[in-house]
Amino acid sequence: MKHAQAQLHHRTHHHTHHRTAIVGAGIVGLAHAWAASLRGDAVTVYERNTHAVGASVRNFGLGLVLGQPHGELLELAQQTRAMWLEFLQDSACWHKTEGSLVVARTETEWRVLQAFQAVRGEAYGTRLLSRSEVAAQSAHGVGGLFSSSEIALDARQAIALLARWLAERHGVEFQYGVQVNSIDLPRLETSRGERAADEVVICSGDDFQTLYPQHFAALGIQRCALQMQRLENPGVKLGPTLMTGLSTLHYGAFTECAELAAPLAALRKEVADTEPALLEHGIHLIVQQVGDAGELIIGDSHAIAESVAPFSQASIDSLLLDLAQAVLQRPLKVLERWQGVYASGRRPFEVLQPAPSVQAVTITSGIGMSIAFALARRTLLR
Repeated sequence: MKHAQAQLHHRTHHHTHHRTAIVGAGIVGLAHAWAASLRGDAVTVYERNTHAVGASVRNFGLGLVLGQPHGELLELAQQTRAMWLEFLQDSACWHKTEGSLVVARTETEWRVLQAFQAVRGEAYGTRLLSRSEVAAQSAHGVGGLFSSSEIALDARQAIALLARWLAERHGVEFQYGVQVNSIDLPRLETSRGERAADEVVICSGDDFQTLYPQHFAALGIQRCALQMQRLENPGVKLGPTLMTGLSTLHYGAFTECAELAAPLAALRKEVADTEPALLEHGIHLIVQQVGDAGELIIGDSHAIAESVAPFSQASIDSLLLDLAQAVLQRPLKVLERWQGVYASGRRPFEVLQPAPSVQAVTITSGIGMSIAFALARRTLLR
């Protein structure tokens, strides 16, 4: 931080405001806008659409700490959680801090959760719940793993409110409907004419073709498409965000833990034998209750390709709905279905420097809400 303050002092001395341009108004762009504003920069965010329409508003709006592998990502998620709370308390944005509950559907899933608790429980602050304690959380399972760290947001509302908060509280300027087509500092060529900046951070989600495509090409980044649904409130009040033991096959906190290799292999075999479509489509269940109306957001599946087709499969939607109905033990009614798309790469995120004073930051693992704030501060305030 001292270094950042020295840098800030140095800049203030030379010209009143260092002009930082952010390309993209999704969670990664907003996180970098906040970080740049903390340096005292004059910050402008350019967003090609009239509002954010990408992964940030299509996912669960879940700040997930439990799923992050031990080490750097876990630390980024814990730091980001604290920053979410700062914004949420200041902005009166709807949110819940009731954690998450991984529900074991079978004895095999339960054994994975017990093994995790034994070796990682202390590090993640988790605890095991009995069948009756799971039932008290309106869920049905053999047992469960509770984490108090997760924050639930209604992503569509939270992203819009965060942008407004940055404008009102931090003086960030937003130019919507403006696409940045090329950068030659201090000049930015945009769809609405020339703009100026001293520094640029590109946070363009799964668009790697518009700016510096050759730098992205080397990374082998693809796209991941997921199927999502919003359901009517079935007359239940959920505290924690619900997941199932299937999530342990998906998240690094579990898959990168050596001691879990055997129980996870047994689970993978069980699912392959009994519900192979779940593995084939990368399906694991998250059920998040959001907003005052208490609607449920459920998902998701994972299909990875260079270009993803826009078509949703009814069979995948049915699998997700059936899983949710089994966990909640009640009929559910779908209000909306949509496709989420995010960048998917070999590493969880990429930070590139394609030109002097130009950085490109992309989160390539669907964890933007969980780590973006801390990653942005590390990128800009180091």
